[in-house]
Amino acid sequence: MDKLLRRVRMAEGMAARRAQRKNNTMKRIIERKSGKKNGEAFSEAIKQRKEAMVARHEDWKMGPLAPRREFGETDDVFGGYYGTISPARTMLMTQLSEEEKAARVAWCGSPKFLCIAEGDRVVVVEGHHKDLIGKITKIYLDEMTVEILSEKLKTNTTLPEYMLEGDTKPVQQLSSRLPISAVRLVHPLKDPKTGEYRDVIIRELRPRDVVHDRPTRTRKMKRVVPGENIIIPWPRQEPVKREEHASDTVRMNVEEKTYVPTLFAAPAPMQVLDELRNKYSIFRTRHTPEYIAKKEAEEAEKEAKKHAAKAMLTPIQEYNRKQREIRRARGQPVLTEEMLAKIGEVVARNKLGLQTKVKEEKVAQIEKAVEQLSLGGEDAVAAETTSPEEQPKA
Repeated sequence: MDKLLRRVRMAEGMAARRAQRKNNTMKRIIERKSGKKNGEAFSEAIKQRKEAMVARHEDWKMGPLAPRREFGETDDVFGGYYGTISPARTMLMTQLSEEEKAARVAWCGSPKFLCIAEGDRVVVVEGHHKDLIGKITKIYLDEMTVEILSEKLKTNTTLPEYMLEGDTKPVQQLSSRLPISAVRLVHPLKDPKTGEYRDVIIRELRPRDVVHDRPTRTRKMKRVVPGENIIIPWPRQEPVKREEHASDTVRMNVEEKTYVPTLFAAPAPMQVLDELRNKYSIFRTRHTPEYIAKKEAEEAEKEAKKHAAKAMLTPIQEYNRKQREIRRARGQPVLTEEMLAKIGEVVARNKLGLQTKVKEEKVAQIEKAVEQLSLGGEDAVAAETTSPEEQPKA
């Protein structure tokens, strides 16, 4: 079983690494595609700007002899007609990072808690359509852009070929999208001096009192002006009208309990389990008792084969094995009283011999000192007999 579990762990590790490599590859591909798309839109804007500069100089120099560019053919690079732009530039179809999304909605909360909704009146605070007031018709959370209901925001756009059906003209007027950072909320507030209501530009909003309703999977919150404690009501939303058809299931039938599980019945028949999960998967960790017993028998057979080689021994190995068995059967030796007495005699004899040796060394030192005294005088004897600790220091 340890081998099976080790195989499962190795398979899970390899699958995780494979998935990580795939995710990294897909991430690089998406970044490359998004960068290419954004780069194409940016290149198109630069190219059209340069062409406009050249056309302006030609019109100024040539006067009435200047060419009629509105009757020219489409652009060879981007395929757009004169005075039109691509749908990507019209609808700001660029992929943004989480930091860029948060920067676009910094004035009205966050990407998760957005404090503007469809139906709000907003004013454009930057760009060519500055000071334009209109109502939000749709919010695009992927690009953090809004679509405002106004004829002034209609832009001539060249549609690609795959969007043309029948007699559809290649040039259409589409509503331009604006980033959320380019608009501000307009709401009527009461003037404390005059007591009249007038439109006020709300430059900052924050969410408050966020409530999550788990059964309905909805979220409710309030939006306030920070520092003023003014609650801005949400725009009134039209109720969604749902048409009923004869094939629709009644809610009473949907909520009816037709199956009540008990402890006496399995959640699924045993015959269906092999169909729900792969019986021979390398990631399987739960096995039947029969399979476990089979694997344990195989492991035991392998171990028996390993030990079978030990039965083939030479005569010397057999003799050594018998001697080891005899010693093992005999056990540890026990000291008798006679052995202990003999050990005591040996210890006493060694101790007596050591004392005798020390006495002999002392006698030899004394005789050597007497001999030096007779030859060299008392100073030599004193220097010889004085210990290093008692000698005077220089």
